[in-house]
Amino acid sequence: MQSRGVVIIGGGIGGLCAAIALRQAGLEVAVYERAEAYRPLGAGLSLWPNAMRAFEALGLAREVAGAGASWRETVMHRWDGKVLSRMAVDELCRELGQPTVGLLRAELQQVLLRALGPGVVHLGAACTGFLVEGEGVRVTFADGQQVRGDCLIGADGLHSVVRQRLLPEVRPRYGGRTSWRGVVNVASEVIPEGSQFELYGPGARFGITHIGRGPEGTWRMYWFLLVPAPQGGQDVEGGHREAVLSHVRGWMEPVESLVRATPESDILRTDIHYLEPLPSWGEGPVTLLGDSAHAMVTDMGQGACQAIEDALVLAKLLREDANRVRALRTYEARRRPRTAHIAELSLRAGSIRYLRNPVARWGRDLLMQALPSSVALNQLRRVVGYDFLAS
Repeated sequence: MQSRGVVIIGGGIGGLCAAIALRQAGLEVAVYERAEAYRPLGAGLSLWPNAMRAFEALGLAREVAGAGASWRETVMHRWDGKVLSRMAVDELCRELGQPTVGLLRAELQQVLLRALGPGVVHLGAACTGFLVEGEGVRVTFADGQQVRGDCLIGADGLHSVVRQRLLPEVRPRYGGRTSWRGVVNVASEVIPEGSQFELYGPGARFGITHIGRGPEGTWRMYWFLLVPAPQGGQDVEGGHREAVLSHVRGWMEPVESLVRATPESDILRTDIHYLEPLPSWGEGPVTLLGDSAHAMVTDMGQGACQAIEDALVLAKLLREDANRVRALRTYEARRRPRTAHIAELSLRAGSIRYLRNPVARWGRDLLMQALPSSVALNQLRRVVGYDFLAS
């Protein structure tokens, strides 16, 4: 049986960031990821200044920013193009000293993998369980392999095996919406460079973000559509694009043209799930991180950002306290209130974005136009300006 220092289950964004931070803190780390390989394409994600502050601490901020594109303004529209509100994100970024960055999840993974170097991440390693033994933990895998570590970090996502063993009664909850996401390279910028668009229609929300440059000088664009739908719905084979178009026909450009230009194979459909705040995140030398601990709906764009925060706080506390179990409980005590608050804000934000009733939509749109942008900016400041590394 191999012996490791910190064993991380899950090689997603949170797990990889934790591995980098822990190694920089002087700890031995091994990451085990069930997938056989990292996919070269996939969904985009938004990194707000709180996440970029973490990458600054890791020495990776410049490389992360260079892998995507920053935006300076978020513009909210009605489906027909009427502007409902604008938020000057660049003001907040200047104040906090960090940009907002949109990029492919797969591009961020490659930045993190390069930072880790070879031999740390083990692919094709599906965790099946663990057993606490004395002051350590023994982890088992589907291929019969066993690994022993001083502590175990479950960063294995919404359907976490580690969380299932810790809290077998916990089940993810359906958020009531399904999402389609696409990435496409286009010859022109289609929306102003430095802008992020959101559009609200009857029971639907559509977003567009630059996420860097594609081949031959093209613009790489990420778009998403969120729609209330019954859980478990599926599109006919080869029908993702047509399903999206059925919800956005007649919407302002470039919505339809972006969707039509996206290869069918580059469109993903996923139901949105979340976790209610957990009664605990761990016991003994075992804890959780990222979506394993606090999966949330997507309406604040903070899912990946909170996992990155987790990683930095965990590494800081394990560096400062030689008592591993005590450090894990301190980590949980610091992170649980913060992530529960962000998850609740995300649920609240989603409650007014998918209205179908015309009168309710009219009232929401009127409120968005009347609300000073400074109010929304102050609310955002409290989320992304939080000093998560403060002791």
